[in-house]
Amino acid sequence: MQLIPHTKAGREFFAPGAAPSRARWCEWIERGVVKGKIIDGRPYIDANWFAVSGPVLEAVDTSRASTTALDLLAG
Repeated sequence: MQLIPHTKAGREFFAPGAAPSRARWCEWIERGVVKGKIIDGRPYIDANWFAVSGPVLEAVDTSRASTTALDLLAG
């Protein structure tokens, strides 16, 4: 596991302006949608796991209760 700050993950894996908020990253980690750790209230993302998604991701509507990791990665 290679943990990186959520801000770096947002820059590396999302289109400009589409990166999720800190609260959203925390929510995704807590729900198991994204692999990572919350340390002292700050989300850290497993860059190795997240990188398998391929191209830069667009914003995803996660308001649906059935959002899964596949929904997130399918973008």
